[in-house]
Amino acid sequence: MVSTGNLNFTNGSPNISGQFSGFDTNAIISASLQAKRIPAVRMEQTIQENDLKSQAYSELSALLTTLQDASQSLRNPPGLSGTDSNIFETKSAFLTSGNATNATTLLGVTATNSAASGTYDLEILRLATANKISSGTIVDSTAAQGIADTITIGLAGGTTKDIVIEATDSLDDIAAAINAVKGDTKVRASVIKVADNDFRLILTGEDTGKAITLSGTSGQFLTTYGDGAVLTELDPAQTSQVKIDGIATIIERTSNDLSDVVEGVTFQLYKADVGNIIKVEIQNNLGSIKEKIADFVNAYNAIRDLVTQQRDYDPQSATAVRPTLYGDDLVRTVEQNIFRDVANGALGVGSTAVNTLAEIGIKINAESKLDIDDTKLDAALLSDIDGVRGVFEFGFTSDSTDLRVISRSSAVNVDDFELVISGVDAGGTITGATVTGQGSVFDIAGNVLTGKAGTAYEGLVIVYAGAAGSGAKNIQIQSSLGIGESVYQSLESFLKPGGLLPTRLAAITSENTDLNSRVIDIDAKLAVTRLFLLDKYAKLEQSLAQADAMKKQLEAMVNSQK
Repeated sequence: MVSTGNLNFTNGSPNISGQFSGFDTNAIISASLQAKRIPAVRMEQTIQENDLKSQAYSELSALLTTLQDASQSLRNPPGLSGTDSNIFETKSAFLTSGNATNATTLLGVTATNSAASGTYDLEILRLATANKISSGTIVDSTAAQGIADTITIGLAGGTTKDIVIEATDSLDDIAAAINAVKGDTKVRASVIKVADNDFRLILTGEDTGKAITLSGTSGQFLTTYGDGAVLTELDPAQTSQVKIDGIATIIERTSNDLSDVVEGVTFQLYKADVGNIIKVEIQNNLGSIKEKIADFVNAYNAIRDLVTQQRDYDPQSATAVRPTLYGDDLVRTVEQNIFRDVANGALGVGSTAVNTLAEIGIKINAESKLDIDDTKLDAALLSDIDGVRGVFEFGFTSDSTDLRVISRSSAVNVDDFELVISGVDAGGTITGATVTGQGSVFDIAGNVLTGKAGTAYEGLVIVYAGAAGSGAKNIQIQSSLGIGESVYQSLESFLKPGGLLPTRLAAITSENTDLNSRVIDIDAKLAVTRLFLLDKYAKLEQSLAQADAMKKQLEAMVNSQK
């Protein structure tokens, strides 16, 4: 401890000791600084409240995102690739063997969303095989073979490569040279030890149904490893053969994966079974659809729980804790918009069509949450899959296969209408487009039509792929708005960049940054003020000490004169 008058420093912190004033100087300074720091304390309280609110908003955002994800595949996603992610288009394949053999040991089937539902009869006549050839017996695979040749190797119709073989090369060296270019030739080599002093060079095509092509400049490679003639063929290059739906013509492919026979369906051939007709049924994957509907219900209920939690507060209760988002406008908006969408059901599907969740087995219970009646939902999926789709999807059908929706937004508010295309020029650009009774409501860019702002078609973008040079065409269009689409679009206003939640979270972050900066400034100023007050009171104590010393001197002088 170093002492300077009445101002002392302990571990670098200043304190006043030996006060002659009788005041608790440190307490006075501390109280003064605390009073001056009240604004900073309030700011810190606001920061803490903001942090809690930000956490609550983030939780709400996560729940809304989960619901939007669940809505996405149920709403008929827009765009040219929308079919690929539309859960109502997912397909399952069911196989039935015509004899006692298990069909799954003979055939595998996968179907994309673009596959049409239907039944096919398939007979596997033979499998595609890879070409495999062998050399004759070689006594030592590591010994020089004495062959000087340049061979050209590859698969029929594919890339070939030249390989130079030196007289000093062993069988192992030749195999390594062939494998060095197998990425191009699709021919791999291996050395097989059959027995002591019996090694064979095996060449195998990596693609089925394609023969290995092999030639040599000197001919030494072919004659040496072919016992004076040609190499021995172990397995021929063989194509796969199937019959489908009783068509007499045999379908033949180089592969055992047949992806071009039925659009959207791939047949994986495992084993031939001549005479066995395997029934392949392609159907909607009802299990996946039900799972996505359950995801939607669970996500909806989770938001309902959060809203109830934030609203469940009794100000008159002495023990009640006020929820972070109690009375919050965003929470009210969630409740008004999303819950309204679910209650309203599907719009524009027609008076006789299924249009509510209750009709497909999903009811609102006493807690305003959704309950699934599995029996009723299963029955609806089995008997009226289109009706279930209509409850959730954005419906947009037309009598023209050339028209497709690219994108849409919540601004779209259309019903059934007639689109009149005046024609398409030689470059593929639409020359004009109107809606009967409404006139020009679309902007035209090439073959893309975009609904004009302020019209019922705002937010609707469609493409018309009519042939270049084609004339006028009247297209009848029917549209509807399902719950999945309504919920998805409502959530966009909350979640999109610049939406309600990102904007609110950004504002909180900005406010906290500003408040933190102001707290730091206040504390910096108070640190200077504390040093000033310490110095001020230290000088006061020093003055009092000097006065006390003078007093004692005077008293001593007076006492000495008595």
